[in-house]
Amino acid sequence: MDINQILERVDEFNSDRRYWFVRTDNGKHFPDYIKNNYIAIGWSYVTLNDIKHKSSSEVKDKIAKKESLDPSNTKQKAKITSIYNKLERFSKLKKGDIIVVPSRRSERLAFGEIIDDASFEFDDATLNSHTKRRRVKWLQDKSIFELDPHFFRLRVNRHSISDIGSFAPYIDKEVGSLFKKDGKTHYVLSIEKQDNINFRELSGFMDNIESLLANISEEFNFHENNEEFYVKMNLQSPGKMEIIKGGKSLAVLAFLLFFTSCKNDPETIKDPKVKKFVIEHRETLDNAGAEIDSLDINIDEIIEPFKKNGK
Repeated sequence: MDINQILERVDEFNSDRRYWFVRTDNGKHFPDYIKNNYIAIGWSYVTLNDIKHKSSSEVKDKIAKKESLDPSNTKQKAKITSIYNKLERFSKLKKGDIIVVPSRRSERLAFGEIIDDASFEFDDATLNSHTKRRRVKWLQDKSIFELDPHFFRLRVNRHSISDIGSFAPYIDKEVGSLFKKDGKTHYVLSIEKQDNINFRELSGFMDNIESLLANISEEFNFHENNEEFYVKMNLQSPGKMEIIKGGKSLAVLAFLLFFTSCKNDPETIKDPKVKKFVIEHRETLDNAGAEIDSLDINIDEIIEPFKKNGK
């Protein structure tokens, strides 16, 4: 794998994509959503055609009649508007938007990406009015206890669909381990050690990472600013470490840690510059590999970016 092939393994996260929390009727629809790769919303008497071609007042009148709500009553009028806003929001979800859905009691959260261009209607009487759908590719499904504590705040969210853009930094770390966003590369490592984390082990690992990044930038002529190097950590034992850096060196580091974690022979590397770097910095890479083992960093996630498409 040469440098260009390594860089191609970095996912591109669109900074314009949005993040949504979609309820599942107290978990009732969660299994079917996951199994059949979709999300849905109710109020089937309002069609997608209504939302697209009728005025908001016409649609709200329809909601008022079907729900037996009085628009002249302030509270009931607010409920009509709330239903309308949810339906319109659902119809305008965009391809690439990220969806989070909860199981019963929000014990699990599933993370997915919208993959179709527009909403569609599915005629199935057994869905209890949840006929408006979007197709979703599910990326992750985890117990809420495995996630950052920030996700517990979603448990109190009772809206059918709501914008959760403020959770974007936490969601990105769940759906990607090596990605580029807003011009910077992000590399996420899951530390799964259950015991206390030894300070010197963590410090030694970070020192080796810093040294490798500086050497990669210099020896591959990336000419990067090595001061632009950030780390976000939530080390609850277990927890996540997110390394953020501009340029290309972090992607190369991810490949080198993958290579080291797999305990591969440098002679199997076809790119001469990459092979030369591995041979010359073998001690530092081996030390980083030992620290990965000691910190119980998730090896599967280190390997994953370089196993895509069966390669």
